[in-house]
Order: sequence, then structure tokens, then C-alpha cells
Amino acid sequence: METPLQFNLPSITITFLLLFSSINLSSSTKQCNPNDKNALLEIKHYFNNASVFSIWDPTTDCCTWRGIECDAHGRVNSLSVSIDDGVVGTIPPALAQLPYLQFLSFSSFPQLTGPIPPFLTKLTNLQHLDFAGNNLTGTIPDFLTQIKNLEYLDLSSNSLSGRIPLSLGKLQKLKLIALYNNHLYGIIPNFFGYMTNLRELYLNGNKLTGKIPSSLYLLPQLFSIDFSQNQLTGSIPESFGSFKTPLIDSISLSFNKLSGSIPRSFGNVNVKTLRIDHNMFSGDASFLFSKEKTSLNSIDIDNNLLNFDFSGVDFAISLKNFDISHNNIYGSLPKQIGQLALQSLDVSYNQLCGEIPTGRRLKQFDPAVFSNNKCLCGTPLPPCK
Repeated sequence: METPLQFNLPSITITFLLLFSSINLSSSTKQCNPNDKNALLEIKHYFNNASVFSIWDPTTDCCTWRGIECDAHGRVNSLSVSIDDGVVGTIPPALAQLPYLQFLSFSSFPQLTGPIPPFLTKLTNLQHLDFAGNNLTGTIPDFLTQIKNLEYLDLSSNSLSGRIPLSLGKLQKLKLIALYNNHLYGIIPNFFGYMTNLRELYLNGNKLTGKIPSSLYLLPQLFSIDFSQNQLTGSIPESFGSFKTPLIDSISLSFNKLSGSIPRSFGNVNVKTLRIDHNMFSGDASFLFSKEKTSLNSIDIDNNLLNFDFSGVDFAISLKNFDISHNNIYGSLPKQIGQLALQSLDVSYNQLCGEIPTGRRLKQFDPAVFSNNKCLCGTPLPPCK
């Protein structure tokens, strides 16, 4: 006969109690710090209980509130709230009472106005600052350099004005700078090329003038730059053929006043998406296309003054989108175009001639993308004579 299974009840009870007390201790240490909770409730009150803050229930642990995260000691280290037309006023002073903040996203509040306040310098642990999509005014303040741990700075889509401050170059930990869609003017400072951690630089949609800084090629981790929709002049720097980064995701210089010849060195750039459209570039750009450019996915050179023979251009099989329209490009369309898995193309308003190459994929495109050339013919245009 089997012996009944015996339990050591005192041992199990002690183990359970220890486990429970451990869990209880762990949960108690994660409860929101009272000072941090009061600061968050001040923010809620400051904006008259706007809907984005109405879910912050003062009877519950603030570490459980939507948009709030806490560290192991219950200190609020992340605040992320956005999209509410009912948030009216300026950046709330109570933010300065959250000294452990590392991540702050206070964005897409179209009625959030006023300047960037100096009390933000009290957030010495801040790494991520996102005030995008508000209606902030004034200049980009020099005091931001006191937040020395910043890695991500997004002030895009506001009403900020003035020049890009030289002091910004002191924030050497920055990986992303987004200042697009503001009213900034003046030159693009040269210091960006010496910010060795910088990966993404978005200055598009401003009123910036002058030349493109040649120092940008020095950035060892460059992922993307966008200087489009400004008033930049001159040409592309020769140095852009010597980027330190093996592969760049995107370069956009479109909708500026850039002119002259594109330096042949620029043909060495290894980039996935290249946009230099809507400028005044002239001469040859055939070297921007090459079958060796196996990473090139999209290239736009439309609306320039480019003048070269397109007949001998070869393409990497990776190319999915290209636009050469509104130039003075002549010659014929290379037969290889019919073999590409194109998603979009536009060769209209040039001086091209000859029969459009055959290819199942080319038949999908509207005749307009081949129109207004010297003598292009064949499907989807009328037959060649």
C-alpha cells in the first residue's frame, strides 16, 4: 500500500509568505512617487482636465496611467501624451517637477503656444524631447545645451523662428534633430558635420539660405538628411561623394534654388532614396544611375535643367521608382526599363525619342508619364510610324 503523500505545511507556509512579501515589496517599490503624482495632477489641472488627461485618476497609482512609465523606484521617467485640441495654453511649469524624466513627448497640441521655457533645464536626465506638432513660437533657445544627455530633439511643425543656434552643436549626444516645418532662416551651420553621433537631420520646410555644408560627409552614422523646401543655393558639395556611412537611407534636397553641375563624385553616394528635384541643376546626371547601385530604390531628378543622353543609362535591378520629367534629357529609353519591377516612373516633358521598350510592367502606366517628348512612340502612346 502506497504511503500517503505528506506535506510539510510549515515549510510551504513560510515559502508562500516569503514569496508574497517579496511580490508585495516589489509592487510597493513601483508605486508612483507622491511628488511625481502631484506634479502630474498639476499638469492635468493646468489644462482644465482636457480629455487626454481625464484618464489620469487621482485615486489610482500614477505609474498605471496611460502615457506614464516609472522606474523600479516609482519615479516617473517617461511622459508621452499627444493629439488633443483641448490642450490650450503654454508648456506647463509642473514638468520641471519630474526630475527623473528621460522621455518627454508633449506633441500634436495645435493650441499649445508660447516659447520653449527655461525651466526645462531642470530635467537633467532627459534624453528624448518631443514637442512636435504644437504651435510654439520664439527661437530655439541656447539653454537647451544644459540638457546634456539629449539624444533625440524634435521641435518640428511649430511656429519657431530665428536662426539655428550655434550652441546646438554642443549637444554631442544627439542622434536625431528634427526642426522641419518652422520659420527658421539663415544658413545651415557647419557644426552638424562634427556631431559624431548624429544619424538623422531634418531641416526641411523652413526659409534656410546659403550653401549645403560640406562637412556633413564626415558623419560616421548618417542615416537620413532632408533639406527640402528651403531656399538653398549653390550646388551639391564635392565631399558628398565621400560619405563615411556605407549606406544612407535617404537624401532629399528638393524644392530649393540649387544650380550648376552636379559633381561627378556624387555618383559614388550609396543611398536608397535620392531626391534633388525642383531645383536648377544643369548638365549631366546620368552617373546617378548605375547597375552597381544595388541599394538604390528611388530617384527623383525632375524639374531641373538637366541635359544628357538617356540612351546609355543602365539601372540596378533594385530600382522601383524614378522621375526624370521636366528636363532637357534626350536620346531613347533603355530597353532595360521594361525588365524593372517599377512601381512609378515619369519621363514626360523631355526630348526623348524612339519606341518605348516592351514590358508587361510598363503597360500599367498612364500614357501621361511618357507624354510631351520629341518623338516617343509605342504602347501606351500611339504606334511608331
